[in-house]
Order: sequence, then C-alpha cells, then structure tokens
Amino acid sequence: MSTAVLTVAPPGWAHTSARLPLAFHCAATANDLSGAREVILATYPAPTPRLAVRWMQAEALRLARLLDPHPDGPYLGGAPVVPTGPACPRPDAHLYAWAREPGRYEQALFTLATAEPYRVGVTDYDARYNLLAAPLLMPPKPPPPQSPAPAGCQPSPAMAGRRHRKPARHAAR
Repeated sequence: MSTAVLTVAPPGWAHTSARLPLAFHCAATANDLSGAREVILATYPAPTPRLAVRWMQAEALRLARLLDPHPDGPYLGGAPVVPTGPACPRPDAHLYAWAREPGRYEQALFTLATAEPYRVGVTDYDARYNLLAAPLLMPPKPPPPQSPAPAGCQPSPAMAGRRHRKPARHAAR
C-alpha cells in the first residue's frame, strides 16, 4: 500500500523567471503638469526585482533631499528661504515615507516578481516626479555555436569507431 502525497504547485508567476530571464528598466523622471515635457533624471538596469526596488528606494531618498534641501546648505548661498503652510504640496515627505516603510518595499518587490511594472509618483506645484521599474522580458540565450568539422573530414557514421563486445564463449565442461 502506498501513501498519497499531496503536491501543491506554486503560482504561475513563480515560474516566470525559470522560463524567461527577467531584467528591469528603472527610471526616475520629471514631467511638467501639462505633459508636454519629460526629463529623465536617472536610469538603472536592474538584473533582479530586489535590486530594482533598492534602486527605487535610494533614488526616492535622493530626490526627496533635492526637493527639500536643508536651509543651511552651502549650495543655497544667499537664496531666500520661505516657510510654507500645511496646505502646500510636500512631495519630499511622500518620497521619504515610501522609501522608509517596509510594507511598501514588500509590495513593490511582490509586484515586480509577478512581472508587473511598479511606479511611485508625487506632484508639487509645477512638476510630477515618477520612479518606475518595469520588467523587460529577455529572449533566452541561444546555444553556443558549434565549430564546423575541419576541411576534408567526413562525419563518421553513428556506430563507426566503437568497439563491439564479442559474445562470450562458454565451454561446457
């Protein structure tokens, strides 16, 4: 009597990377609100979903620091700094919150692992900033080329050159 074995197949997305290798195109862009102009701020070709999400986190923190510089920074020089009210858009706060929340990291990782694109977008008064990671389905690698036979050589028949065992002689004694 044999025992029954229950096997559960993983979801279809779990086999995606086994069938086709995935790479991810990551980009940070800034668009004007009319949609007429787009500026690419940074790009990164990520080989895995985890590296794509890590790049997005690092880029979100970098973009947040650029949108909300420290008032005493030497690069501001003598620029006037004006405090804003609570009703003003704060894209930097949203980017900091997204980059530091572990649940968002897991959500982005799961989305990319299912071969779906993931985008984080924030808006201020005159621009929309986007962080995007999109899968690129890459064709499988072709097999390595076989070297041709040297000139003048003929391919051998299938069994040529193989030794055949002689049948054993059994002598009855």
